[in-house]
Amino acid sequence: MVFLETSMCAQKTTDRVVEISSSDAKAHATKEVAPVYPPLAKDLRLQGKVKVQVVISKTGSVESVNVVSGHPLLVQAAIDAVKQRQYKPFLVDGKPVTASTEVEVPFSLGISDATYQSEQKSSEVFFTRQDECRKLLKAQKYTEAQAPCTSLVELAEKLPKERQVERMTANELAGHALLYQKKFDEALSFFQGELAIGEASLKPTDAELGYAYHHVGLAYYAAGDLQKAQSYYEKSESTLRVAREHMDGEFFKNQYAKDIQGVLREYIVILRQTGQDDAAAKAQQRADAIAREIHP
Repeated sequence: MVFLETSMCAQKTTDRVVEISSSDAKAHATKEVAPVYPPLAKDLRLQGKVKVQVVISKTGSVESVNVVSGHPLLVQAAIDAVKQRQYKPFLVDGKPVTASTEVEVPFSLGISDATYQSEQKSSEVFFTRQDECRKLLKAQKYTEAQAPCTSLVELAEKLPKERQVERMTANELAGHALLYQKKFDEALSFFQGELAIGEASLKPTDAELGYAYHHVGLAYYAAGDLQKAQSYYEKSESTLRVAREHMDGEFFKNQYAKDIQGVLREYIVILRQTGQDDAAAKAQQRADAIAREIHP
């Protein structure tokens, strides 16, 4: 049991919440659980502190946690960890009281402050440019989109080596900006860059790899090289099917089914254009089957 000094709390009743300093609360903690670093936050190399206000019950367990500040991707992990804390009951005049204190939960990947600030600045520039690129592509302003979209590839190289997803995305967006201008060879080069990064950094069960195969196939298809396109469409379909099998949750399974259907739609056209009617018929059967698995 830990008794609070009179100067810390002059309440004459144990029904009120007693404010405790962070240092005193930490000294009275009997159990602290380290937060689980959110995978996405780790991938984005986010670090920092989450500050929360904690109400501690008369028995020393955590009753409630309210966020004061912190990055949104780190907040829930901090809350989950703090809820598992345990304290010695705080006493006033020998009776247990409810207490409140502020807790800081640190998240660190061991990156120095200078390096971290530099990385965050590079990320900010990258995502700002990416938003510009996406807006122009959505508006079908492909000529205007070319400069911001292709510049993303260079900006992505300034990100930490772990940020391979951003590098893939940069090449993909650059490829689309050029593809829709019918600059097929240039688009293919960026899509091949996207695929090379994916093959080097992703698992065979990752849907992003299936999308990269599709992009390369699409560029070959648009350029009229149907033989090469066919190979990549086959890889795209098989990879997306594997990704779907390994994915939990109806939403993603449904989305992957729609993506497979879209790949098959284009693949069937290629097969028919090259006189492969039997293969096209079988692909149509697969497309029909996957369509039946899509929920409205």
